[in-house]
Amino acid sequence: MKRLLLAVLLYASVSTFGQDNPNPKAVSAFITLVKQQDKQALADKVIYPLRRQYPLPAVNNKQEFLARYNELFDDSLIYVIAHSDPAKDWASGGWRGISLNRGQVWLDDNGKLIGINYQTKIEAAKRATLIEVDKNQINPSLRDYKQPVLAFQTEKFKVRIDDMGSNNFRYTSWPVNVKTIDQPEMVIQDGKFIREGSGGNHYFSFENGAYTYKVEITVIGKEKLPPTLTISKGDETIMTQKAKK
Repeated sequence: MKRLLLAVLLYASVSTFGQDNPNPKAVSAFITLVKQQDKQALADKVIYPLRRQYPLPAVNNKQEFLARYNELFDDSLIYVIAHSDPAKDWASGGWRGISLNRGQVWLDDNGKLIGINYQTKIEAAKRATLIEVDKNQINPSLRDYKQPVLAFQTEKFKVRIDDMGSNNFRYTSWPVNVKTIDQPEMVIQDGKFIREGSGGNHYFSFENGAYTYKVEITVIGKEKLPPTLTISKGDETIMTQKAKK
């Protein structure tokens, strides 16, 4: 059975829609390209990077989209899109764009693809392989998790978040010049996942004594923003750093 996901992860389900499709003409054009399986034209209708669930890499450009097309679109998803009604099955998500079936596929208001919250069997198998590679690249003390959620590097830190099950998340960090196979500098358990709105944007919050570590993820937005780490003490922001890679 195919699984829904949210661009980078599975946690942020879309919950509120209902406004009419603001641009049915643009949506119809996208549907036609999918029906025709015009891969070249579709590749020109994507806002890059197109994020996938970690540790799958993002689709960063037209060439990568064409190379990974069969990972992103299988017969089932093509059928759903090709047989969708622009007026009935697509709805506005406000500033987030236009969505099919409550968030399965997202377009911007100009009809360009900005998100696919769906995972094919090919992509699921690839992700399973990459998870095993990922485990072998981190310290053995960290390998017991339900699934990896996110890993990124800021100016000062290497950071990863893992799902430990039962809605608990683990924050781990290393100095930027230290390998992740080495002992981490900091591990914070019992982090929380907080959804923001209906478009999939969310953040993780971790408490470490008087300090709060917050990692914000923008799934759907006007800009393709990287993850952001904010460290605060009470109401005072100590540091904010965006992911560099």
